[in-house]
Amino acid sequence: MEFIIDAQSRDIFDNVFAFWGTLSSEGFVLNLDGQVFNRTVTDPKLLIGQKFSETVYWQASEHDSEILENSITEAAQGMKSKVLLDFRVSANEVINIELYLHPIADDKTIFFCAQEVTAREKEIEHYKERSEQLLFAAENADIGLWFWDLAEDNIFTTPKCNELFEVAPHDIFTFNSFLNIVHPEDISRVKTALNESQTHGKEYNAEYRVVYSDGNVHWIAARGRTYLDTEGNPKNMMGVVRRVTDKKIANEELSKVYDLEKKARSEAEEANRAKDFFLAVVSHELRSPLNAILGWVKILLNKKVDEKTQRNALETIEKSARTQAKLIDDLVDSARVASGKLSLELRPLNLYEIIKTVYNAQYPTAEAKNTTVNFSADKENIQVFGDSYRLQQIFSNLLSNALKFTADGGNIKIDMQTDSNSVKVAFQDDGQGISENSLPTIFQQFQQGENKTSPNQSGLGLGLSIVKILVAKHNGTVKAESAGIGHGSTFTVVLPLCGSEITTTNGNEEIKSANAKPLNGIKILVVEDDMDSREVLQLFLEQSGATVRSADSAHKAMNLLRESNGDLPNIIVSDLAMPDEDGYSLISRIRKLSAEKGGDIPAIALSAFASTENKQKALNVGFQKYHTKPFEPDGIVEDICRLVKQAN
Repeated sequence: MEFIIDAQSRDIFDNVFAFWGTLSSEGFVLNLDGQVFNRTVTDPKLLIGQKFSETVYWQASEHDSEILENSITEAAQGMKSKVLLDFRVSANEVINIELYLHPIADDKTIFFCAQEVTAREKEIEHYKERSEQLLFAAENADIGLWFWDLAEDNIFTTPKCNELFEVAPHDIFTFNSFLNIVHPEDISRVKTALNESQTHGKEYNAEYRVVYSDGNVHWIAARGRTYLDTEGNPKNMMGVVRRVTDKKIANEELSKVYDLEKKARSEAEEANRAKDFFLAVVSHELRSPLNAILGWVKILLNKKVDEKTQRNALETIEKSARTQAKLIDDLVDSARVASGKLSLELRPLNLYEIIKTVYNAQYPTAEAKNTTVNFSADKENIQVFGDSYRLQQIFSNLLSNALKFTADGGNIKIDMQTDSNSVKVAFQDDGQGISENSLPTIFQQFQQGENKTSPNQSGLGLGLSIVKILVAKHNGTVKAESAGIGHGSTFTVVLPLCGSEITTTNGNEEIKSANAKPLNGIKILVVEDDMDSREVLQLFLEQSGATVRSADSAHKAMNLLRESNGDLPNIIVSDLAMPDEDGYSLISRIRKLSAEKGGDIPAIALSAFASTENKQKALNVGFQKYHTKPFEPDGIVEDICRLVKQAN
């Protein structure tokens, strides 16, 4: 059958199709025409009667002839078909065509037409190549790609995406499948981010955790965009995901480091402020008693004063000097703590006697303030293993603090209670109290509760920090409690008991009661290079009944011993830090002498150096006792009496 069309229809066909024609049911060409043949060297009319699948046009591809033959067979059986084939226009040109075959039942023929799709196929190939490149880059960058068909709720994923979400290659991946792997705490946040993108057109940007089947948790960073249909409704979403666990962990660690650095910087700044304040307080605290001392001395030197005023002046000078000595002791102890050189001389002792001594020593201060101090204990024989001096320092600090912060007419209670393993000593007052904010730092250096930013409150803010350290060195604990400002405070020290009982005597009282001048008949050699210190010490010892000879150097002291002609001193009291030859060297030389020349004379070291190392060095070279300046009169008298008694 010849396929004949008019000129107008030919123009339409030429614009739409590359070629067209008819075939017999066996696939032989009945008719063939089209504008593509203007580019071929073969006249299409010469092909009429030939097997269409065997013509030269289908030799560009190995299988196209076979594909065409199968399609013709299907069309002969009444089925329409469409195939994509390569069509050889010439030896140098091959185009892509889409061939349509349509059976004509009445004539048992097949109508066919072909559209050239070369440009489209090249574009498809281009996009395919670009997609493969993009997929390769994404996979190598550990990035997964996903496409979500919102209408069908199907999420299409790349291999990397499958790995990140534990999706098998042929699994159907839906929104619920996705949510099943998201950490329960992050689901709400992810849903909100997706909804914002779909509803308001915002870019989808989220970080969330996924929980794998083995229990491991990883962080995922996702970005995407929503695409709309022609009516403006969300049609699909497309985006990328990548694992950011290591980055997240690193950021968290960096954040922790930053927070620690920020905290450390803040603490350092606070410490610097506290130290600046501390230096201001040191200046204030050292100058205040000096002002009183120098002022009264000037009055006593320049004016005649009555006996009552003179006594008041001397008492004020003594009080101010003791205040300065206490401040210096606190500074020295603080330096020892900072250098790790604070050591203790531990031995069994009766803590009851120590607290009683502290109570008696500070009773006059309480009486002057009209403050009631009640002292109670469940027993009077409470043995602990400790350093007597340091324990007195601990409880003196706590009692003086209670007196300082309790108003005149207030009440303080000291209570000692024991159990099978420990003793608890509580200092309770109804004074100023401590705020909730200050309690956590009350034992830190340079802190004075509510007064830590004002130098008006006396004290260096070192006492309680030293108390805490000394208590810890006794294997004990100390805590502060207060209901707040205006409600008083309680400081409680708990120390372990030791097993053995200790019998104590009050040596000072024995000495004092035995003789108003306890050093009567005792000959003392004083060695001190500082004239003022030497004169004060000599005068004090003489007023206590002693016969005193003095030397301003180690050399002169040795000469006095040589010239004694058997009239040796009963005891030597020597300074340590002297020019030319110090006290250590002096006593070492004396110990090398025979007993007849003074080699066995007991000796007391007197020094402004208060460290344990200096004390131990003095004892090692031959001193029997060690006293720090300013010396405690009763203490030095007691030691002189005991050492002379032991020597005799």
